[in-house]
Amino acid sequence: MTIVVEICNFNDKRLAEALRGLSLQSRLPDRVLIADGGSSEDYLSRMKSWQQSDPGVGRLNVEWKVLKGTPLETRQKSIDYLDEDVTVFLDSDEVPMSNWLDEITAPILQGNADFTGGVMHSVINSPDFISSYYKEIEDRIYGSDVTIDVTYMPLGNTAWKTEILKRLKFDMRLAKSCGEAEDYDLEMRAIDSGYRGAYVPGALVKHFQNFPKTYWDLVRKRYQYLLGASVVMIKNRRLGKRVREKRMKLRHPFGKVETLLKPLALVHGFFRWHFRVSRMKS
Repeated sequence: MTIVVEICNFNDKRLAEALRGLSLQSRLPDRVLIADGGSSEDYLSRMKSWQQSDPGVGRLNVEWKVLKGTPLETRQKSIDYLDEDVTVFLDSDEVPMSNWLDEITAPILQGNADFTGGVMHSVINSPDFISSYYKEIEDRIYGSDVTIDVTYMPLGNTAWKTEILKRLKFDMRLAKSCGEAEDYDLEMRAIDSGYRGAYVPGALVKHFQNFPKTYWDLVRKRYQYLLGASVVMIKNRRLGKRVREKRMKLRHPFGKVETLLKPLALVHGFFRWHFRVSRMKS
């Protein structure tokens, strides 16, 4: 089976380290598709020149496609350019470990799963209030959530039979309405369509993400996430199941703030789905 690794990118210097990580894999992908959301000409020129001059990255079969739009719009457009049997999503701010591609694709290649997800380990040099909260969320996702339900797996470190992406695609109504949780929506629809998902703890990437800069940025970002998750759960009839799940409790002080935000986001999500999103054209 052939494998393509897709990296969604927009003017991100960290892409260089992601490509270096890919060039060190024990198995190289058949192709690397960089789905670019509309980076500047200067950035594209510099990155392509560097890519060709780097001896390690030069081993990769890299193809660039400029598909202007938000990350979700770019990913949706990229589906038309996926020809391999298996598509693996990697974010431009992630660096995979040397056995990552083997690990994340093994259950699919062996016929034991139709899509898989691995672990994103955030790199935090100087822990503070905000980054420590994200670290605790991350610990809960991989220590509890994904073992309860594979639809908790973030999209940025997942592998898919390409046929799933071409059949189900992304729900672009979510991008237009709340901009979050389209990965959970895709995973829920995949499960409901009879596809098998699997969590692969050995498929590890280091995540060099940008955290919110202020407390209020954190509030806004987490509320946006909760709103998106609420819309997706209502859309896919998962709300009752999620309420009954015994998830790991957060001990971070901001966890109490998020607990207060959840019912607001749920009510907001109810009205957002029924009176806006569900009425949009797919």
